[in-house]
Amino acid sequence: MRYAWIAIALATACGRTEPAKPAACPPATPCPPVATPAPIVPPAPTPPAAADCAAPTGANPVQTEMRRLECALQQAVAAIGRDELPAIAHQLHVVHAAKEATAQAIAAGTWAPATGDVKAFVALDQAFHRELEALVEASMARDHAAAAAALGRTLGGCQGCHAAFRPAAPAPTAPAPAAAPHDHAH
Repeated sequence: MRYAWIAIALATACGRTEPAKPAACPPATPCPPVATPAPIVPPAPTPPAAADCAAPTGANPVQTEMRRLECALQQAVAAIGRDELPAIAHQLHVVHAAKEATAQAIAAGTWAPATGDVKAFVALDQAFHRELEALVEASMARDHAAAAAALGRTLGGCQGCHAAFRPAAPAPTAPAPAAAPHDHAH
């Protein structure tokens, strides 16, 4: 019984449907309405900032180009989803600059693919960059369908090049089978 009055007061206070009126208003005078606080609206989410695709570098010009390409293609997916297609051209511009460094390294003989021949690599690289150009053209025209199709062909080109010119990764080793438990009941 000791705390019953607290429970009654809380139940009464929680059951109110209108705000309490100020106690300073005389009974004959209507009190001004109590301001209802504005609802708290969370801020709209801010889209993540576009990565600087010129930043990634690798141990050689091709790795640098591939890392920048990976960044630019991730940004292309986001740009298509956000309806910011012209941003794709900007991101792919840094890939073109890296391509020039790759071409110089190949011409100087300081880089060659780990597998396959240089002429086949150059031919596949040129075809790949034509697909990137189609992606840029579609993005500048704000053609979602064409941009998405060009992005798909571009990603397929990545896989084709890797299959032809990357050294095969060693197969994972399977764990040794567990030995059968010995039956000591013989």
